[in-house]
Amino acid sequence: MANFFVNLRWKLYKVYSEQLLIWGLEKGYIQPYSEELIERLRDIYYGGIPASVLLLCRALTDGNCYDRALLMSRAFLEDDGDVRLIYATVADLKFNPAYKNGDGDHSFVERTTKTGKHFIYDTSIGFVYTKWIYWLINFPKVRHTNEKDKIIKFVEEEQGVCSSDSPYVDGAFALDLIIPSIEANYDRKGEMYAMFGVLQREVEIFKDKVKGKGFRKGEYA
Repeated sequence: MANFFVNLRWKLYKVYSEQLLIWGLEKGYIQPYSEELIERLRDIYYGGIPASVLLLCRALTDGNCYDRALLMSRAFLEDDGDVRLIYATVADLKFNPAYKNGDGDHSFVERTTKTGKHFIYDTSIGFVYTKWIYWLINFPKVRHTNEKDKIIKFVEEEQGVCSSDSPYVDGAFALDLIIPSIEANYDRKGEMYAMFGVLQREVEIFKDKVKGKGFRKGEYA
């Protein structure tokens, strides 16, 4: 009987959240990543791969919210507004029977623009939400927040210990080893940015950069 109610709650929540998602997309409260954001992400690297590729590939973001949210937050560190890393339980994970621990742990980015607008960047889903609708869909219960100054400090420390001899900061290495696995996922279900050719475009831009100019080891981290 317990399993029946667990599954029923999950099914009802999915109907509720999917209807809100559709409505939010139609009204513009939920949007895909903008071209301006994607351009910023081209200059942020992780493991030799630009964030404009990593964050547009669902196969590399799903289940990696902590690393990917941190990566996304770096796109806003030089803005006049504010950015925070949020750690919270969310309904989409907490109610899902597939996640046996049931804690719903998740990480996402909250950005406040200089004009006072609040947006949520959820890298596991690949959308930008007006804050209030993200709360309405996911019912986050925040358990920890990293403020902008802490994110900056962490990024600086991470870059400081990155070895310049590491192959993981070599673009050519990443191109040979990692990019083929990304290309193999273009037709994978849920690859939204591949469906519209945006992921493919970013991969080609990265390839051209590696082949045309090359990378110095240690140039990117």
